[in-house]
Amino acid sequence: MTGPGSTYPSERYGFYVVAVLMLLYMLSFVDRVLISLMIEPIKDEFRLSDTQVGLLVGFSFVLLYSVMGIPFGMMADRFDRRKLILVGVVGWSLATSVSGLAVGYVQLLLARTAVGIGEAALSPAAISTIADRFRPHRLGIAVAIYSLGVTLGGGLAMAGGGLLIAWANATRITLPLVGMLSGWRLALFSVGLLGIPFAVLIVLTIREAPRLGKRADKLSIGEVFTFMSGHRRAFLALLAGYSACAVASYVPLLWAPAFYARDFGLAPSEIGLRIGAMVAILGLSGVLMGGRMSDRFLRNGRHDAPVRVILISILLQLPSFALAYLVADVTWSMVFIGVGIFTMSMFGSLQATTIQLMMPGEMRGRMMGIYLLVVNLVGMGLAPLIIGILSDAMGGQLGRAMAIVSTGSLAMSLIFLVYGKSAMRDMISANLCPPSAPMTE
Repeated sequence: MTGPGSTYPSERYGFYVVAVLMLLYMLSFVDRVLISLMIEPIKDEFRLSDTQVGLLVGFSFVLLYSVMGIPFGMMADRFDRRKLILVGVVGWSLATSVSGLAVGYVQLLLARTAVGIGEAALSPAAISTIADRFRPHRLGIAVAIYSLGVTLGGGLAMAGGGLLIAWANATRITLPLVGMLSGWRLALFSVGLLGIPFAVLIVLTIREAPRLGKRADKLSIGEVFTFMSGHRRAFLALLAGYSACAVASYVPLLWAPAFYARDFGLAPSEIGLRIGAMVAILGLSGVLMGGRMSDRFLRNGRHDAPVRVILISILLQLPSFALAYLVADVTWSMVFIGVGIFTMSMFGSLQATTIQLMMPGEMRGRMMGIYLLVVNLVGMGLAPLIIGILSDAMGGQLGRAMAIVSTGSLAMSLIFLVYGKSAMRDMISANLCPPSAPMTE
């Protein structure tokens, strides 16, 4: 491991690394979200309820994705982050292809779980290495570019996914030892193969960054929890507030295709193109705006900058998502969901930025693992399941279930973040402006 240093590496190469990591994040999100466009054929083939669909698109993926974030975070603090990312890419890509070979609901659940394990390696290592490549006042935009993988990946999964499904439905391919593939099976199998060129790109062009914090070889996860315990208010707001916000974020990504198909009779290709364009264009704009706003606030001495931007975002999301799922006109619904996607994306990079600004360098990977455990279990794990349960209980009123979950979670997030905003600001201030101390080895 490279010892601590005080000089940041080349910013130009740093932005290249961020661009590659963003493409990997985009690929991971395609693999994660594409299945939402195929809910109806999978549901029909396996005769599933909305509750079972909620388990499939959410909890099966996110369970080990969240749990494995902690050990992967520990590895990111100690070992070569490039190799960790490489293993993750190969793992989740193979699991995505295997998902297309499932012959039953349980097998598909297990394959989706394996996708989650592979993807869990990416963000702890990626965010940790980005933080070692950029100065604090440039971190917001760097993490924002990485976080574009969510919006571009979600947009590509929706827009390209609709076309991919149309192609897969009209195509029959026979493979040795596998047999004939078509429809949703062929779509998943094909997307999984995209991981191969990305793995080659990592090997050929990415170098490990020098670590700028203290050595983390002997740092235990218990020390991280002790540190968190000393700042309870800040971490309660961080984990509970951001988790509740994540719930509303996953509602349109995982359930909107089924909502527009059932309530308005739109075809998967049309849904994919409409929502995909909004996620890609409005989402990209929102992420960049949020990152730039946070950096500007930080340069002006507002050390609560990322939290401040997220609070603005929540206030704008609340009415937008409520109306999107309740209005009876498809055009107005799309308008409101577009506004919601834009404002939702404003905080797309700022959760990770908050953690990097709050935490000592040697704890960042572990804290990202803990954060991913909590936020994804709640956001992507429970949200789709709760919506499925509510929809079944209300006789299939999916839009009403989506509106209830979105507005309720955003209101909770607002309460927690207002409660802990000052404590989070104080931690960031202490990290950015530490008291003078003698140099130690």
